[in-house]
Amino acid sequence: MTDSTQWISQLLQRHVRVLQQQATAPGPDALQALNSLQLADAIVDKRALNREHPDHALQVAIIGPTQSGKSTLVNLLLDTRAASISALAGFTVHAQGYAAGYDEDELQRLTPMMDPLQRVPASELSASELDTYVLEAVPSGPEALLDKGVVWDTPDFDSIDAGTYKRAVMNTVAIADIVVLMVSKDKYGDKSVWDMLQLIHPLSQPLLVCINKLDPQDEQAVLQAFSSRYSQQFDTPLPPVILLPFVARSEPAQRVSLPQARLAPLRDALATARSRVDRAAAMRASKSFIELHRQAWLAPLIEEQRAASAWQELIRSAMTEAEDQYSRDYLNNPDKYDTFNRALAELLTLLEIPGLAPMLSRTRQLVTWPARKLFGAGRDAFDRHSGSARSTAVVDQEELTLQRILDSSLVSLQGALLDHGHGSTRQGSQQAFWMALSQEFRLREAPVRETFLANSEIIRKEFEPQIEAAAQQLYVQLQAQPALLNSLRAARATADAAGVALAVKSGGLAPTDLVLAPAMLSVTTLLTESALGKYLDATKAELRERQRQHITTRLLQGVLAAELVRLGETLPGDALYAQQLEPQLQAQLKERA
Repeated sequence: MTDSTQWISQLLQRHVRVLQQQATAPGPDALQALNSLQLADAIVDKRALNREHPDHALQVAIIGPTQSGKSTLVNLLLDTRAASISALAGFTVHAQGYAAGYDEDELQRLTPMMDPLQRVPASELSASELDTYVLEAVPSGPEALLDKGVVWDTPDFDSIDAGTYKRAVMNTVAIADIVVLMVSKDKYGDKSVWDMLQLIHPLSQPLLVCINKLDPQDEQAVLQAFSSRYSQQFDTPLPPVILLPFVARSEPAQRVSLPQARLAPLRDALATARSRVDRAAAMRASKSFIELHRQAWLAPLIEEQRAASAWQELIRSAMTEAEDQYSRDYLNNPDKYDTFNRALAELLTLLEIPGLAPMLSRTRQLVTWPARKLFGAGRDAFDRHSGSARSTAVVDQEELTLQRILDSSLVSLQGALLDHGHGSTRQGSQQAFWMALSQEFRLREAPVRETFLANSEIIRKEFEPQIEAAAQQLYVQLQAQPALLNSLRAARATADAAGVALAVKSGGLAPTDLVLAPAMLSVTTLLTESALGKYLDATKAELRERQRQHITTRLLQGVLAAELVRLGETLPGDALYAQQLEPQLQAQLKERA
């Protein structure tokens, strides 16, 4: 199988796996897709056989529903007793090839064609092992209608258990140079018969139709009925139809013999079909067959990918709302936004207030923004300088806001999953995706939360250099105005300023509390009322925007959205069609996009 056709086998495996996982019987569309895929997979092998061994043995496949007389016809064509005959419906459950006029070396060429079925001797066939087949040489008799060729007996394609051994039927249809449809007068009108004709019709193989077990008075009526229905369903000439009489037997295994007058039409039709065998044309028809069915084969994958795209759209919507919530509840909330106040606290250390610079310098060596784990060292320092007592823990408003965003995002998405999973109008493959995703979401919600919270702390720390950079920008502007700089240094240059800076940097004082500190009030008032007022506002706005982009890109999109998208891409694949696609299948879907 070449790379250009490998996707067929890959797709077949996915269809088989999904259908095996379903608790209910597959629908007609799913079965039709499976049957045509199995046939296409075998056709690809037939094309390889034609290329490598263009003169390989003639192949005749006899197919039909239950109790139509397929095994009897095999014996009749080869004038042999090789094919076992039984009155029990569904007796033949394996493909069995009987080769007249060919040695074992010739038969070995055919074995790859029957993969994944395994070749075994006829004596080792077991009704419980359906992945086997027989291919053996047999001598043909003097009255054989086919003196050289391989004749295949096949399982009934309409029995209750036909789905379990349909692969044997499809492989033999694919290997066939000539197909013989064998039906009885009770079965020729069955839907399964016409479905099979519809399936194999695009292959343009020489076809013979044998209608068996006819009473003389019924022959013309049956022929007329079959011919009429065929012309209604197909726009090609009617294939040869051979009418075979009912032959009473004293026992099921009794050999059937017919007068030459009844065998002559079959002999002539077989000879004509043999003369029409064109393996090059068959290879061209096989390509058309694949194109004819490709869209139906890929449809479940396309529907599932549409569901996956809808999930990603839900994630994008949730992240847009999360970004808006972050801006509304934190960045644009003056009661909670504390990042710029941290920059102002950093500015206090850069002012190098006389007498306090050494202490603040040591603090800078010990503390990284926002170091909230120093067991209240800053809080103690602030208490010593201010003489007040603080017993409540510092609240990180940004952290709380992000936790609320995480909660609301996951709750919103879980509700959307429930709505999509129970949509009564959704395609089966889409609904299966939503149900699998909903279950996986419940299982992996806790790890998603843990990943988000762990990365939240790391990513917020990554923004600290930009806080310090904002303070540096303000300080550079202040250095250009010595008078203002000296005024700031003199403003309330007491231990209160040192305590504020140390407390904020070590976590003992919430940055939002800075507005209550006299030193900070003096600093912010002077900055606001000075010529740097507009620059101060611009720096604050720029810092807020950088922080929004940082959290959105690194945390909301880079962590939360990525985890949720990954959740939809790594679902347990046994019940789904389109998870973790091979490159060849991905290419096929892109062509159909």
